[in-house]
Amino acid sequence: MDFYILKKQQELIAIPADEQNCKQYLDSGYFYIDKVAACNETNALKILQAKQTKALKVPMIMALLALPMVVFAWYSLS
Repeated sequence: MDFYILKKQQELIAIPADEQNCKQYLDSGYFYIDKVAACNETNALKILQAKQTKALKVPMIMALLALPMVVFAWYSLS
């Protein structure tokens, strides 16, 4: 089942992916964040957190892998 993740101030909620229901939430001040597939609302929020964590981890790992090469190139060229 698909869920829309919506946010209002610091509150995240997951609602079933129904366009009419989502429009009511958007009209009441919520903002659309993402659409995820999950079996229930709790898992939908956990999937969103996992996505966000992965989005932060990949660039950090790439930067850490590139750091030794940059240091090596710096000392080789100087």
